[in-house]
Amino acid sequence: MKKILFLLVIGGALFTASCTKRYDVVQPNQTVYADIKTTDWGTANGGITDTVLINTPQITSYIRDNGLVAVALTFDGGTTYEPIPYVYDNVNYSFIYGKGGLELYAQSADGTQVITTPPALTAKITLVPAN
Repeated sequence: MKKILFLLVIGGALFTASCTKRYDVVQPNQTVYADIKTTDWGTANGGITDTVLINTPQITSYIRDNGLVAVALTFDGGTTYEPIPYVYDNVNYSFIYGKGGLELYAQSADGTQVITTPPALTAKITLVPAN
């Protein structure tokens, strides 16, 4: 009986000693602000879609592949922020992102009508790394 107990203790000790724990260092969230002027927008599809490119070098390949990018817009100088996708004044705002930047889209809520150029606004871009 002592031999069996001894073998179990030794086996358990070897098993736990062979386990390795891996800790990935994840940087904290980052927030980047981008002021967008009305003249920054370009149009496509005969004015149905307005787009603006926002250079964001903080969006690394690690963030692109493992993390999350969230965007919120303010139309009142920073008093409130609306996370997008969002419809404001019958204009739908959405975005896509990749390494180094994101593209913000504005189009009518139903996607078929020509819109006026969006007003000047600020985008709050939050980068959330994960592992």
